[in-house]
Amino acid sequence: MLDSLFTSRSKDMPASNIDCGVGELLSMQNIHISHGNKVLLQLDKLTLPSQKLVAFIGPNGAGKSTLLHTILGQHTGTALKTTGQITIQGQPINEAMQNGHIAWVGQHERFELPLTVLDYALLGVSPTLAWYQRPNEQHIEQAKNLLQEFELSGLISARVQTLSGGEKQRLAIVRALMQDTRIMMFDEPTNHLDIRHQRFLLKYLHDLVRQQRKSILVVLHDLTHAHRYTDEVILLDGGQVVAQGMPDEVMTSRRLSDIYHIDIKAHHTDDGLVFV
Repeated sequence: MLDSLFTSRSKDMPASNIDCGVGELLSMQNIHISHGNKVLLQLDKLTLPSQKLVAFIGPNGAGKSTLLHTILGQHTGTALKTTGQITIQGQPINEAMQNGHIAWVGQHERFELPLTVLDYALLGVSPTLAWYQRPNEQHIEQAKNLLQEFELSGLISARVQTLSGGEKQRLAIVRALMQDTRIMMFDEPTNHLDIRHQRFLLKYLHDLVRQQRKSILVVLHDLTHAHRYTDEVILLDGGQVVAQGMPDEVMTSRRLSDIYHIDIKAHHTDDGLVFV
């Protein structure tokens, strides 16, 4: 069952004792996820580095999103059978989630609540507030600055239901950034974004790692973006890790062509490799 996915934590260990210094961020051991007779993910051991922008790539159904959801423990209550252990620098990952140490943006964020764009962005500070507290002026100013950076300041009073798909995606990212966590996870964050906003986002995440020592995990489909903006790439296929390492090491034309079952070529440009 899902409960077996997490190791126990010593009672005297503080919940906030997470040091994301350079080294190991996450360790996943003996992960096995299945639905009936179909195996969705099978990992003997996977270690992810901290203070890096790590991309998961692979064809549809490779297990990329399943892997992120497994880290987050989001299979609870589903028909999936899940076993294994996940720790974050020796501590159970569910403790990090419960104490707001991980920010998350999924593929299908929900925007049903009758909130303005500013209100939705401020949801990011909710984990740090008591039930009776409201965001303060500093929170509001921070949210406004982020909304401006992501070109949403002109919609600050608009209802979230009125936004376009790309605007909603950028707003969900702003909400996650408002959490100001050391660890961030994104499942296909460039969905619905035009190419300009895609590049802005990935450079923004890249800079967060460099300037604020964040640890960021992201699922990407665009191979050029994965090669250009990330520090480490994990290539999955059939629920298993095929290769892990620096983009140049993992993303060879031959390997990608074999995995995607189509001829993929890498062309050198002034901005780096472009995969077509």
